[in-house]
Amino acid sequence: MSKTTLAQHLCLNFCPYYKPSKKEDLACTGYVVVERLIEKGRVIPFRRSDKALDAMTEETLVKDMCINCPFYESDCNFIQQKGKSLPCGGFTLLGHLLEANVITVDDIRAVR
Repeated sequence: MSKTTLAQHLCLNFCPYYKPSKKEDLACTGYVVVERLIEKGRVIPFRRSDKALDAMTEETLVKDMCINCPFYESDCNFIQQKGKSLPCGGFTLLGHLLEANVITVDDIRAVR
């Protein structure tokens, strides 16, 4: 999957911070994890869910993924504003994939 296609499936559909008109090479760790899972042959369903993520899922993702994100310390609204801002698209998609048992935390750890 090309970066453009991944951005269309992931960022455009899941990320409240994505600006398609802005030319950036920056990517959150969630994007990188999804990209690497696909490169390893995992089939990732890009289905949106209106269901809120479970607090345990959020805690797991923060601990096992977000702390490695280049935006974590100073640029992540979700972390900085503690629940007053939405998470990035990668976080949301990976959370729903975890809760649907499509992937495991070990899958995330292996590719991050």
